[in-house]
Amino acid sequence: MKNKKLNFIVLFIALALVLYFTLKDDFHGIVSKLKEANAWIFIISVIFLLISLFFKSISLKTFIKEYKSDYTGKDAYVLTLIGQFLNGITPFQSGGQPFQIYLLKKDGLRISDSTNAMIKDGLSYQLALVLVGILTLLLNLKFCVLSKNVYINGLIFLGFGINLIVLILILIVAFAKKTGFKIANKIICFAFKFKIIRKFGTSEERVKEGLKHFYKTGSEIKKDKGSIIKGIIFNVIHLSFLYVIPFIIFKSIGINGISIVESVIATSFVMLIGNIIPIPGATGGIEYGFMQFFGTFTKGAVLSGSMLLWRFVTYFLPMIIGYVCLLLKKGTKRL
Repeated sequence: MKNKKLNFIVLFIALALVLYFTLKDDFHGIVSKLKEANAWIFIISVIFLLISLFFKSISLKTFIKEYKSDYTGKDAYVLTLIGQFLNGITPFQSGGQPFQIYLLKKDGLRISDSTNAMIKDGLSYQLALVLVGILTLLLNLKFCVLSKNVYINGLIFLGFGINLIVLILILIVAFAKKTGFKIANKIICFAFKFKIIRKFGTSEERVKEGLKHFYKTGSEIKKDKGSIIKGIIFNVIHLSFLYVIPFIIFKSIGINGISIVESVIATSFVMLIGNIIPIPGATGGIEYGFMQFFGTFTKGAVLSGSMLLWRFVTYFLPMIIGYVCLLLKKGTKRL
């Protein structure tokens, strides 16, 4: 409970700072641009978000149905929305999967099965994220969306590198049991040495138990690669719809100087930076990244207003819907 309260406090402070620095120079101009936004086009951006999350939920359902054949698309969509809320209030989006595993247990899945399903879904998402990242970096060679700020560009490659390393580590743990255990033991020893983990024995056992799930999942993937391929495809579609949303928002404000491809490239770079910001929702860093990359196409109140609309659609709206779903979900306690 203390961690949840701390996360909320950090999020609200970061959000207050973002709003202050965004609005302080041209408050009336930004508000005026927001009022001028075309409501119908803005609604399309919301529809794109819901479609994006729909494909994310299809990926999740694909893996859950391997263990629970009667699991429905509606259940998967609700679970995905709840995950959006929990990810949104925790650093590095770390709170969603553990709670989703808990909810799947309430729905009749064994912990081991729900954990395996979430590992497969996480692996397919990570693969999709890296593939889209590679594609956008290649497309940038033609469209040149990179910021003039060398430090921001460095953060892009750092974010991409971290995601690639995470993917490699997941694959090593899943498919190479001995190597995975060695890597995990070195990490846990390092954490214990610097007092990051107080109870070494307990933590070591938990890590080994988690590795067993990864290795079991890896064995299942070897036998059925089709489900992972489906998951990757669904997650690529999910990211594609998500990355097009800024283009639609700019259209709602009347800006036509950006193409869909440029929107996808710029948003991909913004999200890569967001993945390394340790604040819930990557608040602060992700807004700054948006202003840097989309500042190539527009400036001033239009840019600031578009950023606020984008953050509402892609971050606050799914969190609100996810929280409502959590409250309505049977068998869960209110946070």
